[in-house]
Amino acid sequence: MKRLVVFAMAGMLASCVSYTEPPKAATPTPDNRLLAFQEGSKNSAVMVVTRDDGYMAGGGCYTAVLIDGVVAGRLGVGERATFFLDPGRHVYGLSGDPMGRGLCALKITQPQKESSSDFKAGETQKYRISGSSSESWLDIRPTTMCH
Repeated sequence: MKRLVVFAMAGMLASCVSYTEPPKAATPTPDNRLLAFQEGSKNSAVMVVTRDDGYMAGGGCYTAVLIDGVVAGRLGVGERATFFLDPGRHVYGLSGDPMGRGLCALKITQPQKESSSDFKAGETQKYRISGSSSESWLDIRPTTMCH
């Protein structure tokens, strides 16, 4: 009986994690949800953000990607977005969807989180929005796993 309980709990925990979308499987975010940083030049730095798929990747609400305090895009699970930045230091992060409807509009499921990075001309930096059963919310972190 103890083994059955252990296996059942392990299965429940495994089903609660998010998983990384392979590059070809991630769906491009529709243009109507890409709100800023869409104009690039030969000197632009590129920021590619992929949101994991799976239950712990946030479910039914979009997640707002923030760049320098501006909502740059609204990503659904399993989506990928590309942003073009001027070279230099930028603050990036995520929050609940400020344009959401219903319960998503309350933004109670995702507090704002921010970090920063230096972006160089012509450089591409990759980020992953993910969550797990050991974390209470989604997070955005640099990655080599996506794209």
